[in-house]
Amino acid sequence: MVAIMNDYIAKIRLSADDVTKGILKVPLMEMDEVIENTILVKSNRFVVDIRLKHFSVETAVKIMNYFMEKTRFHYSAYYIRFNEGDMVRYRYASCKESKEGFYCDVVIR
Repeated sequence: MVAIMNDYIAKIRLSADDVTKGILKVPLMEMDEVIENTILVKSNRFVVDIRLKHFSVETAVKIMNYFMEKTRFHYSAYYIRFNEGDMVRYRYASCKESKEGFYCDVVIR
C-alpha cells in the first residue's frame, strides 16, 4: 500500500500554500472532539497533528473521515491508515483533474 501511495504522490504537483493550509484548518476547528491541532509544512507537504479530548480509534476514524470529506478534491483522493496503540497515523493525498494537489501526514492522538 505504501508503494501505491508513493506512486500516487509522484503523479501530483504538490502545493503547500497558505490557502490550502487554511482549508485544512477549518474542519479541525469545527469539531468539538479536537482540543488542539497544529499544521506544519515540511518539504512542500503538510504535517497535521490532532489531539482529541478522549482518544479512541473509532473517534480518530470519525475525525479523519470528516477532515477528508471537507478537504479532498472531488477528482481523486487516496489515504492509508496505521493504528499505532495510542495514536492513529494517516498518509492522505488529494488532487484536482489538473493533477495539482496536496499531501498530508496526519497524526491523531
